[in-house]
Amino acid sequence: MRAWLCALWMLATTAVAAGPTDALVAAERSFAADAQSHGVKSAFLAVLADDSVLFRPRPVNGHDWYAARPDVAPFTLHWAPAAAEVDADLGYTFGPYRLTPLGADGKPGAASGGHFFSVWVLRDGRWQLLLDSGIDHALQELPERAEDRGRDGVRVTGGGEADLGAADDRLNALRTAAFDATAWRGLLASDAIELRSGQPPRAFAALKQSAAMRAAPERALLRVSANGALAATAGASRGDAPQSYQRVWRHQAGGWKLVVDLVGD
Repeated sequence: MRAWLCALWMLATTAVAAGPTDALVAAERSFAADAQSHGVKSAFLAVLADDSVLFRPRPVNGHDWYAARPDVAPFTLHWAPAAAEVDADLGYTFGPYRLTPLGADGKPGAASGGHFFSVWVLRDGRWQLLLDSGIDHALQELPERAEDRGRDGVRVTGGGEADLGAADDRLNALRTAAFDATAWRGLLASDAIELRSGQPPRAFAALKQSAAMRAAPERALLRVSANGALAATAGASRGDAPQSYQRVWRHQAGGWKLVVDLVGD
C-alpha cells in the first residue's frame, strides 16, 4: 500500500511540475543559475530572443546590446522569480534581485536590490526572453517559490491587437497626467500591480498616487499570445531624460486589462 501511494504521489508531482507556468519558472531559475556559473553576458545571450527589446533607456535589440558588453561583468547578479503567469506562447516573471559591484581587486562592494520584470515567448519548445527591465528599491530576500498569478482562470481567448493598442494608448495618456484612480479603474485587472523605482511592487487597488511620466511615451513593441489571452506592450518617451514602460495585459470579459505596469525611471 505504501509503495502504491508513493507512486501516485510521484505521478501527481510530475504532472504539476510539467505545467506551463512551472516550466517558465524553471527556465527563469536556470537562467539565474547560468548567470552565476557562466557569467551575466553569457546567460543573457543564451536566452534572449532575436527580436528581444531592452531599454537603455531608448529601445535597443537585446541580443545586440549584450553581445557588445564585456565578457566579464564588474558585478554579480542574483535573482529569483516571485510570480509568473503563462498562456499559450507568452508568459512573464518578476521577483527580487541583488546586484553586488566588484572592485578592481575582485572584492565585493555594498549590494543593492530591486525587482526584475521579464516577458518571455515560447518558440521551438524553449522559453526565450523578449523583454527585460527592472526597478531599484531596498534589498529583499530571494524567494524559494513563485506564485502562479494565472491560476484563477480569468482570461478569455480571442483578444486582438487593435483593441490592445487602443488600451495601451489610453493608458499612455493617463500616465502623463495626475494619477486618477477612477480613470484607471476600467483598465485594471483585479490583481494589477505597479513597479516603480524606490518601492517594492504595489497593488493598484490600494494605490493613492503615482508620479506621472515626464513625457508621452511611444510604443515600441506589442505582442499578443497565440490564443489572444495574454499580451505585452512596451515603449519609451523621447526627450533628454526618456522613460520606458513595460506592461502585461490579460484579455478578460471586459476587454484587455492591465496586469503589471513597470515605468523605468
